[in-house]
Amino acid sequence: MMDLLIKNGTIATESGVFKADLGIKDGKISAICNCEILSGRKEIDANGLIVMPGAIDAHTHFELPIMDSSTADDFLSGSMACAAGGVTTFIDFVTQTKGHSLLEDFEARKALADSKVYIDYSLHMGITDFNDESFNSIKKMIDMGIPSFKIFMAYAKEGWMASDGDMIRVLEDTAKYGGLMGIHGENQSIIDSKTDSLIKEGKLSPKWHSAARPHHSEVEALRRAIYLTELTRSSLYIFHLTTGEGARLVAEAKGKGIDILGETCPHYLVLDESLYAKQDGYLYPSCPPLRNRFDSEVLWRALKLGILENVATDHCSFTKAQKELHKDNFTLIPRGLPGCETLLPLMYSEGVKKGRISLSKMVGLISASPARIFGLYPQKGSFAIGSDADITILDPDKHIKITPEALHMKADFSPYEGLEVYGFPKYTISRGEIIYENGKFTAQKGRGKFLKRKQKES
Repeated sequence: MMDLLIKNGTIATESGVFKADLGIKDGKISAICNCEILSGRKEIDANGLIVMPGAIDAHTHFELPIMDSSTADDFLSGSMACAAGGVTTFIDFVTQTKGHSLLEDFEARKALADSKVYIDYSLHMGITDFNDESFNSIKKMIDMGIPSFKIFMAYAKEGWMASDGDMIRVLEDTAKYGGLMGIHGENQSIIDSKTDSLIKEGKLSPKWHSAARPHHSEVEALRRAIYLTELTRSSLYIFHLTTGEGARLVAEAKGKGIDILGETCPHYLVLDESLYAKQDGYLYPSCPPLRNRFDSEVLWRALKLGILENVATDHCSFTKAQKELHKDNFTLIPRGLPGCETLLPLMYSEGVKKGRISLSKMVGLISASPARIFGLYPQKGSFAIGSDADITILDPDKHIKITPEALHMKADFSPYEGLEVYGFPKYTISRGEIIYENGKFTAQKGRGKFLKRKQKES
Protein backbone atom coordinates (compact mmCIF):
# COMPACT_ATOMS: atom_id res chain seq x y z
CA MET A 1 0.00 0.00 0.00
CA MET A 2 1.41 3.33 -1.09
CA ASP A 3 0.97 6.46 1.02
CA LEU A 4 0.13 8.33 -2.18
CA LEU A 5 -0.56 7.01 -5.67
CA ILE A 6 -0.62 9.27 -8.72
CA LYS A 7 -2.44 7.40 -11.47
CA ASN A 8 -2.82 7.78 -15.24
CA GLY A 9 -0.54 10.79 -15.54
CA THR A 10 1.91 11.78 -18.25
CA ILE A 11 5.31 11.52 -16.56
CA ALA A 12 7.83 14.12 -17.77
CA THR A 13 11.52 13.77 -16.92
CA GLU A 14 14.67 15.15 -18.50
CA SER A 15 15.13 11.86 -20.35
CA GLY A 16 11.64 11.37 -21.73
CA VAL A 17 7.85 11.64 -21.54
CA PHE A 18 5.68 8.56 -20.94
CA LYS A 19 2.44 7.34 -19.35
CA ALA A 20 2.84 5.74 -15.94
CA ASP A 21 1.66 5.61 -12.34
CA LEU A 22 3.82 7.01 -9.56
CA GLY A 23 3.87 5.47 -6.08
CA ILE A 24 5.09 7.34 -2.99
CA LYS A 25 5.91 5.82 0.38
CA ASP A 26 7.61 7.43 3.39
CA GLY A 27 8.20 10.61 1.42
CA LYS A 28 10.15 8.83 -1.33
CA ILE A 29 9.48 7.66 -4.88
CA SER A 30 8.87 3.93 -4.49
CA ALA A 31 7.25 2.81 -7.75
CA ILE A 32 7.08 3.95 -11.38
CA CYS A 33 4.98 1.57 -13.43
CA ASN A 34 1.82 0.82 -15.35
CA CYS A 35 0.49 -1.48 -12.68
CA GLU A 36 -3.21 -1.79 -11.84
CA ILE A 37 -2.55 -3.71 -8.61
CA LEU A 38 -1.00 -0.67 -6.90
CA SER A 39 -3.20 1.24 -4.46
CA GLY A 40 -2.68 4.19 -2.16
CA ARG A 41 -4.12 5.57 1.05
CA LYS A 42 -4.65 8.69 -1.03
CA GLU A 43 -4.90 8.63 -4.80
CA ILE A 44 -4.74 11.36 -7.43
CA ASP A 45 -6.12 10.73 -10.90
CA ALA A 46 -3.71 12.64 -13.13
CA ASN A 47 -5.34 11.74 -16.43
CA GLY A 48 -4.63 14.57 -18.85
CA LEU A 49 -2.10 16.12 -16.48
CA ILE A 50 1.70 16.39 -16.60
CA VAL A 51 3.58 14.92 -13.62
CA MET A 52 7.15 16.18 -13.27
CA PRO A 53 9.86 16.44 -10.61
CA GLY A 54 9.33 19.60 -8.59
CA ALA A 55 11.04 22.69 -9.98
CA ILE A 56 14.17 24.04 -8.29
CA ASP A 57 14.74 27.79 -8.21
CA ALA A 58 18.47 28.02 -7.63
CA HIS A 59 18.57 31.84 -7.41
CA THR A 60 16.30 33.72 -5.00
CA HIS A 61 16.68 36.72 -2.69
CA PHE A 62 14.18 36.52 0.15
CA GLU A 63 14.36 38.85 3.14
CA LEU A 64 17.36 40.69 1.69
CA PRO A 65 18.39 44.15 2.96
CA ILE A 66 19.32 46.25 -0.07
CA MET A 67 19.64 49.95 -1.01
CA ASP A 68 18.27 51.24 2.33
CA SER A 69 15.29 48.93 1.93
CA SER A 70 14.51 45.22 2.06
CA THR A 71 12.94 42.84 -0.42
CA ALA A 72 9.18 42.49 -0.03
CA ASP A 73 9.13 38.71 0.32
CA ASP A 74 10.45 37.06 3.45
CA PHE A 75 11.24 33.36 3.66
CA LEU A 76 7.60 32.52 4.45
CA SER A 77 5.86 34.41 1.66
CA GLY A 78 8.64 33.62 -0.79
CA SER A 79 8.59 29.90 -0.13
CA MET A 80 4.77 29.86 -0.30
CA ALA A 81 4.91 31.65 -3.65
CA CYS A 82 7.40 29.01 -4.79
CA ALA A 83 5.03 26.20 -3.80
CA ALA A 84 2.09 27.85 -5.57
CA GLY A 85 4.20 27.92 -8.72
CA GLY A 86 5.36 24.31 -8.54
CA VAL A 87 8.79 25.03 -7.06
CA THR A 88 9.65 22.50 -4.34
CA THR A 89 13.23 23.61 -3.55
CA PHE A 90 14.96 26.98 -3.62
CA ILE A 91 18.53 28.12 -3.06
CA ASP A 92 18.94 31.58 -1.56
CA PHE A 93 22.09 33.44 -0.53
CA VAL A 94 24.20 34.36 2.45
CA THR A 95 25.87 37.72 1.75
CA GLN A 96 28.87 38.08 4.03
CA THR A 97 28.98 41.19 6.20
CA LYS A 98 32.31 42.99 6.45
CA GLY A 99 34.07 41.88 9.62
CA HIS A 100 31.97 38.72 9.96
CA SER A 101 33.11 35.18 9.28
CA LEU A 102 31.41 33.09 6.61
CA LEU A 103 30.22 30.70 9.30
CA GLU A 104 28.53 33.26 11.54
CA ASP A 105 26.69 34.88 8.64
CA PHE A 106 25.63 31.45 7.39
CA GLU A 107 24.28 30.48 10.80
CA ALA A 108 22.37 33.78 11.14
CA ARG A 109 20.82 33.44 7.69
CA LYS A 110 19.83 29.82 8.29
CA ALA A 111 18.25 30.71 11.64
CA LEU A 112 16.22 33.42 9.90
CA ALA A 113 14.85 30.94 7.36
CA ASP A 114 14.31 27.72 9.33
CA SER A 115 11.13 28.65 11.19
CA LYS A 116 9.46 30.09 8.08
CA VAL A 117 10.28 28.00 5.03
CA TYR A 118 7.40 26.14 3.45
CA ILE A 119 9.58 23.99 1.21
CA ASP A 120 13.12 22.58 1.31
CA TYR A 121 15.96 25.02 0.72
CA SER A 122 19.68 25.61 0.71
CA LEU A 123 22.04 28.59 0.58
CA HIS A 124 24.87 29.83 -1.62
CA MET A 125 27.72 31.59 0.21
CA GLY A 126 28.46 35.12 -1.02
CA ILE A 127 32.01 36.20 -0.15
CA THR A 128 32.60 39.95 0.22
CA ASP A 129 35.41 40.19 2.80
CA PHE A 130 38.50 38.81 1.10
CA ASN A 131 40.87 37.98 3.94
CA ASP A 132 42.69 34.88 5.15
CA GLU A 133 39.85 33.88 7.45
CA SER A 134 37.36 33.90 4.56
CA PHE A 135 39.67 31.99 2.23
CA ASN A 136 40.45 29.44 4.94
CA SER A 137 36.71 28.93 5.55
CA ILE A 138 35.94 27.78 2.01
CA LYS A 139 36.77 24.13 2.73
CA LYS A 140 34.84 24.29 6.00
CA MET A 141 31.71 25.58 4.22
CA ILE A 142 31.98 22.86 1.55
CA ASP A 143 32.32 20.20 4.25
CA MET A 144 29.20 21.65 5.93
CA GLY A 145 27.15 21.17 2.75
CA ILE A 146 27.56 24.62 1.18
CA PRO A 147 29.64 23.90 -1.94
CA SER A 148 28.61 26.94 -4.02
CA PHE A 149 29.99 30.46 -3.65
CA LYS A 150 29.15 33.79 -5.24
CA ILE A 151 31.63 36.51 -6.13
CA PHE A 152 30.62 40.00 -7.28
CA MET A 153 32.54 41.57 -10.14
CA ALA A 154 30.51 44.74 -9.50
CA TYR A 155 28.92 46.45 -6.45
CA ALA A 156 32.08 48.32 -5.52
CA LYS A 157 30.19 51.03 -3.58
CA GLU A 158 28.59 48.34 -1.42
CA GLY A 159 32.05 46.95 -0.70
CA TRP A 160 31.25 43.60 -2.28
CA MET A 161 33.42 43.65 -5.42
CA ALA A 162 36.21 41.10 -5.77
CA SER A 163 39.55 41.88 -7.38
CA ASP A 164 40.92 39.57 -10.06
CA GLY A 165 43.38 38.25 -7.47
CA ASP A 166 40.52 37.47 -5.09
CA MET A 167 38.71 35.63 -7.86
CA ILE A 168 41.78 33.54 -8.66
CA ARG A 169 42.12 32.53 -5.01
CA VAL A 170 38.47 31.49 -4.73
CA LEU A 171 38.61 29.62 -8.05
CA GLU A 172 41.70 27.73 -6.90
CA ASP A 173 40.25 26.84 -3.50
CA THR A 174 36.85 25.76 -4.79
CA ALA A 175 38.55 23.59 -7.40
CA LYS A 176 40.82 22.07 -4.75
CA TYR A 177 38.02 21.19 -2.34
CA GLY A 178 35.19 20.29 -4.73
CA GLY A 179 33.20 23.52 -4.67
CA LEU A 180 31.86 25.81 -7.38
CA MET A 181 32.40 29.55 -7.74
CA GLY A 182 29.64 31.64 -9.29
CA ILE A 183 29.84 35.23 -10.47
CA HIS A 184 27.74 38.30 -10.84
CA GLY A 185 29.40 39.30 -14.09
CA GLU A 186 29.45 43.04 -14.79
CA ASN A 187 32.36 45.45 -15.23
CA GLN A 188 32.05 48.09 -12.51
CA SER A 189 34.34 50.62 -14.21
CA ILE A 190 32.22 50.62 -17.36
CA ILE A 191 29.04 51.01 -15.32
CA ASP A 192 30.49 53.90 -13.32
CA SER A 193 31.68 55.72 -16.44
CA LYS A 194 28.35 55.32 -18.24
CA THR A 195 26.35 56.29 -15.17
CA ASP A 196 28.43 59.40 -14.52
CA SER A 197 27.96 60.53 -18.12
CA LEU A 198 24.20 60.06 -17.96
CA ILE A 199 23.95 61.95 -14.67
CA LYS A 200 25.89 64.89 -16.13
CA GLU A 201 23.51 64.94 -19.09
CA GLY A 202 20.49 64.92 -16.79
CA LYS A 203 19.38 61.52 -18.08
CA LEU A 204 17.98 60.03 -14.89
CA SER A 205 14.62 58.59 -15.94
CA PRO A 206 14.20 54.78 -15.89
CA LYS A 207 14.62 54.53 -19.66
CA TRP A 208 18.37 55.10 -19.17
CA HIS A 209 18.82 52.17 -16.78
CA SER A 210 19.99 49.70 -19.44
CA ALA A 211 22.26 52.32 -21.05
CA ALA A 212 24.10 52.62 -17.74
CA ARG A 213 24.84 48.88 -17.72
CA PRO A 214 25.46 48.15 -21.43
CA HIS A 215 26.00 44.81 -23.11
CA HIS A 216 29.78 45.14 -23.04
CA SER A 217 29.81 45.60 -19.26
CA GLU A 218 28.67 41.97 -19.06
CA VAL A 219 30.70 40.69 -21.99
CA GLU A 220 34.02 42.06 -20.70
CA ALA A 221 33.41 40.63 -17.23
CA LEU A 222 32.57 37.21 -18.66
CA ARG A 223 35.67 37.19 -20.87
CA ARG A 224 37.82 37.90 -17.82
CA ALA A 225 36.09 35.35 -15.60
CA ILE A 226 36.30 32.64 -18.26
CA TYR A 227 40.00 33.32 -18.77
CA LEU A 228 40.69 33.11 -15.04
CA THR A 229 38.74 29.84 -14.90
CA GLU A 230 40.86 28.43 -17.72
CA LEU A 231 44.02 29.69 -16.03
CA THR A 232 43.18 27.98 -12.74
CA ARG A 233 41.69 24.84 -14.33
CA SER A 234 38.62 25.28 -12.19
CA SER A 235 34.84 25.50 -12.62
CA LEU A 236 32.68 28.59 -13.03
CA TYR A 237 28.95 29.20 -12.72
CA ILE A 238 27.52 32.35 -14.34
CA PHE A 239 24.48 33.76 -12.57
CA HIS A 240 21.82 35.60 -14.61
CA LEU A 241 23.51 35.77 -18.02
CA THR A 242 21.67 38.31 -20.19
CA THR A 243 23.35 38.78 -23.57
CA GLY A 244 23.61 36.81 -26.77
CA GLU A 245 27.30 37.65 -26.92
CA GLY A 246 27.73 36.25 -23.42
CA ALA A 247 26.09 32.99 -24.53
CA ARG A 248 28.50 32.83 -27.47
CA LEU A 249 31.46 33.22 -25.10
CA VAL A 250 30.15 30.34 -22.98
CA ALA A 251 29.77 28.15 -26.08
CA GLU A 252 33.34 28.93 -27.16
CA ALA A 253 34.67 28.19 -23.67
CA LYS A 254 32.87 24.84 -23.56
CA GLY A 255 34.35 24.04 -26.96
CA LYS A 256 37.82 24.55 -25.47
CA GLY A 257 37.01 22.18 -22.60
CA ILE A 258 36.65 24.90 -19.94
CA ASP A 259 34.15 23.94 -17.24
CA ILE A 260 31.61 26.76 -17.55
CA LEU A 261 27.99 26.50 -16.43
CA GLY A 262 25.42 29.15 -17.25
CA GLU A 263 22.08 30.40 -15.99
CA THR A 264 19.59 32.85 -17.40
CA CYS A 265 16.27 34.08 -16.02
CA PRO A 266 12.69 34.23 -17.34
CA HIS A 267 12.67 38.04 -17.47
CA TYR A 268 15.60 37.98 -19.91
CA LEU A 269 13.72 35.46 -22.05
CA VAL A 270 10.28 37.08 -22.02
CA LEU A 271 10.72 40.83 -21.40
CA ASP A 272 12.89 43.49 -23.06
CA GLU A 273 14.37 46.90 -22.35
CA SER A 274 11.57 48.81 -24.11
CA LEU A 275 9.63 48.50 -20.85
CA TYR A 276 11.89 51.10 -19.23
CA ALA A 277 10.41 53.80 -21.48
CA LYS A 278 6.83 53.10 -20.34
CA GLN A 279 5.01 55.34 -17.89
CA ASP A 280 5.58 52.72 -15.17
CA GLY A 281 9.09 51.92 -16.39
CA TYR A 282 10.43 52.43 -12.87
CA LEU A 283 8.95 49.05 -11.92
CA TYR A 284 11.24 47.07 -14.22
CA PRO A 285 14.89 47.82 -13.34
CA SER A 286 16.83 44.68 -12.46
CA CYS A 287 20.52 44.00 -12.21
CA PRO A 288 21.72 43.19 -14.81
CA PRO A 289 19.08 45.02 -16.89
CA LEU A 290 16.69 43.71 -19.49
CA ARG A 291 18.15 43.50 -22.99
CA ASN A 292 16.65 43.43 -26.50
CA ARG A 293 14.58 40.86 -28.34
CA PHE A 294 17.59 39.53 -30.26
CA ASP A 295 19.34 38.69 -26.99
CA SER A 296 16.21 36.92 -25.75
CA GLU A 297 16.00 34.68 -28.81
CA VAL A 298 19.72 33.84 -28.63
CA LEU A 299 19.28 32.87 -24.99
CA TRP A 300 16.36 30.58 -25.87
CA ARG A 301 18.57 28.97 -28.52
CA ALA A 302 21.41 28.59 -26.01
CA LEU A 303 19.05 26.78 -23.62
CA LYS A 304 17.85 24.44 -26.36
CA LEU A 305 21.41 23.57 -27.40
CA GLY A 306 22.67 23.04 -23.85
CA ILE A 307 25.01 26.05 -23.89
CA LEU A 308 23.17 27.28 -20.80
CA GLU A 309 22.06 24.61 -18.34
CA ASN A 310 19.74 26.32 -15.90
CA VAL A 311 16.87 28.79 -15.67
CA ALA A 312 16.37 30.45 -12.28
CA THR A 313 14.43 33.56 -11.35
CA ASP A 314 16.74 35.87 -9.37
CA HIS A 315 13.52 36.58 -7.44
CA CYS A 316 14.17 39.95 -5.79
CA SER A 317 10.79 41.51 -5.10
CA PHE A 318 9.80 45.04 -4.17
CA THR A 319 6.43 46.73 -3.87
CA LYS A 320 5.25 49.47 -6.20
CA ALA A 321 5.76 51.97 -3.39
CA GLN A 322 9.37 50.89 -2.92
CA LYS A 323 10.04 51.25 -6.63
CA GLU A 324 8.10 54.51 -6.99
CA LEU A 325 9.97 56.30 -4.22
CA HIS A 326 12.85 57.09 -6.58
CA LYS A 327 11.02 56.69 -9.89
CA ASP A 328 12.71 59.74 -11.43
CA ASN A 329 16.26 58.59 -10.66
CA PHE A 330 17.22 55.18 -12.04
CA THR A 331 20.38 55.11 -9.90
CA LEU A 332 18.28 54.93 -6.72
CA ILE A 333 15.43 52.62 -7.80
CA PRO A 334 15.68 49.24 -6.00
CA ARG A 335 16.83 46.78 -8.65
CA GLY A 336 15.09 43.43 -8.84
CA LEU A 337 12.00 41.64 -10.13
CA PRO A 338 9.68 39.02 -8.63
CA GLY A 339 9.46 35.69 -10.40
CA CYS A 340 9.63 32.47 -8.33
CA GLU A 341 5.89 31.79 -8.68
CA THR A 342 5.87 32.24 -12.46
CA LEU A 343 9.02 30.24 -13.34
CA LEU A 344 7.21 27.07 -14.38
CA PRO A 345 4.25 28.58 -16.27
CA LEU A 346 6.50 30.96 -18.18
CA MET A 347 8.90 28.20 -19.20
CA TYR A 348 6.00 25.98 -20.20
CA SER A 349 4.06 28.65 -22.08
CA GLU A 350 6.89 30.61 -23.69
CA GLY A 351 9.19 27.64 -24.11
CA VAL A 352 7.30 24.36 -24.58
CA LYS A 353 3.99 25.65 -25.99
CA LYS A 354 5.77 27.94 -28.46
CA GLY A 355 8.11 25.18 -29.61
CA ARG A 356 11.35 26.76 -28.39
CA ILE A 357 12.20 23.81 -26.13
CA SER A 358 10.79 20.35 -25.53
CA LEU A 359 8.95 19.32 -22.38
CA SER A 360 11.89 17.12 -21.37
CA LYS A 361 14.31 19.99 -21.93
CA MET A 362 12.17 22.20 -19.68
CA VAL A 363 12.29 19.61 -16.90
CA GLY A 364 16.04 19.45 -17.30
CA LEU A 365 16.45 23.22 -17.15
CA ILE A 366 14.36 23.89 -14.05
CA SER A 367 14.59 20.63 -12.15
CA ALA A 368 17.22 18.01 -12.99
CA SER A 369 20.02 20.33 -14.09
CA PRO A 370 19.99 22.68 -11.07
CA ALA A 371 19.82 19.61 -8.81
CA ARG A 372 22.84 18.13 -10.55
CA ILE A 373 24.88 21.35 -10.66
CA PHE A 374 24.31 22.22 -7.02
CA GLY A 375 24.73 18.81 -5.41
CA LEU A 376 21.13 17.73 -4.85
CA TYR A 377 20.79 15.02 -7.51
CA PRO A 378 19.22 12.44 -7.43
CA GLN A 379 17.62 13.34 -4.09
CA LYS A 380 15.94 16.21 -5.92
CA GLY A 381 15.15 16.75 -9.60
CA SER A 382 14.60 13.05 -10.30
CA PHE A 383 11.98 10.33 -10.28
CA ALA A 384 14.50 7.62 -9.38
CA ILE A 385 13.43 5.03 -6.84
CA GLY A 386 14.40 6.42 -3.44
CA SER A 387 14.44 10.06 -4.54
CA ASP A 388 12.47 12.59 -2.52
CA ALA A 389 8.86 12.66 -3.70
CA ASP A 390 8.99 16.30 -4.81
CA ILE A 391 6.37 16.44 -7.54
CA THR A 392 4.54 19.09 -9.53
CA ILE A 393 1.33 18.17 -11.35
CA LEU A 394 0.17 20.71 -13.92
CA ASP A 395 -2.75 20.99 -16.29
CA PRO A 396 -1.34 21.71 -19.77
CA ASP A 397 -4.70 22.99 -21.02
CA LYS A 398 -5.62 25.40 -18.26
CA HIS A 399 -4.58 28.96 -18.97
CA ILE A 400 -4.46 31.87 -16.55
CA LYS A 401 -3.89 35.59 -17.03
CA ILE A 402 -1.13 36.75 -14.72
CA THR A 403 -2.31 39.40 -12.27
CA PRO A 404 -0.89 40.43 -8.89
CA GLU A 405 -4.13 39.25 -7.28
CA ALA A 406 -3.65 35.75 -8.68
CA LEU A 407 -0.17 35.42 -7.13
CA HIS A 408 0.95 34.82 -3.56
CA MET A 409 4.08 36.93 -3.26
CA LYS A 410 4.09 40.19 -1.29
CA ALA A 411 5.13 42.28 -4.28
CA ASP A 412 1.97 44.00 -5.51
CA PHE A 413 2.93 43.88 -9.17
CA SER A 414 4.22 41.33 -11.65
CA PRO A 415 6.42 42.26 -14.62
CA TYR A 416 4.39 39.68 -16.57
CA GLU A 417 1.01 41.19 -15.72
CA GLY A 418 -1.58 40.57 -18.43
CA LEU A 419 0.32 37.68 -20.02
CA GLU A 420 -1.78 34.54 -20.52
CA VAL A 421 0.12 31.43 -19.49
CA TYR A 422 -0.38 27.69 -19.22
CA GLY A 423 1.18 25.39 -16.66
CA PHE A 424 0.32 26.60 -13.16
CA PRO A 425 0.24 23.52 -10.92
CA LYS A 426 -2.87 21.79 -9.65
CA TYR A 427 -0.79 19.98 -7.04
CA THR A 428 2.59 20.66 -5.49
CA ILE A 429 4.00 17.80 -3.44
CA SER A 430 7.04 18.03 -1.16
CA ARG A 431 8.58 14.85 0.23
CA GLY A 432 5.29 13.04 -0.39
CA GLU A 433 3.14 15.68 1.33
CA ILE A 434 0.60 17.61 -0.72
CA ILE A 435 1.39 21.21 0.20
CA TYR A 436 -0.64 23.01 -2.48
CA GLU A 437 -3.83 21.69 -4.06
CA ASN A 438 -6.17 23.43 -6.49
CA GLY A 439 -5.24 26.91 -5.32
CA LYS A 440 -5.08 26.18 -1.58
CA PHE A 441 -2.13 25.69 0.76
CA THR A 442 -2.44 22.49 2.75
CA ALA A 443 0.72 22.50 4.89
CA GLN A 444 2.28 24.61 7.62
CA LYS A 445 5.16 27.10 7.66
CA GLY A 446 8.49 25.82 8.91
CA ARG A 447 8.00 22.35 7.43
CA GLY A 448 10.80 22.89 4.93
CA LYS A 449 14.23 21.42 5.61
CA PHE A 450 17.68 22.86 5.10
CA LEU A 451 19.56 20.75 2.55
CA LYS A 452 23.23 19.93 2.91
CA ARG A 453 24.54 19.61 -0.62
CA LYS A 454 27.26 17.53 -2.23
CA GLN A 455 29.98 18.95 -4.43
CA LYS A 456 29.11 19.52 -8.07
CA GLU A 457 29.16 16.42 -10.26
CA SER A 458 31.85 16.51 -12.92
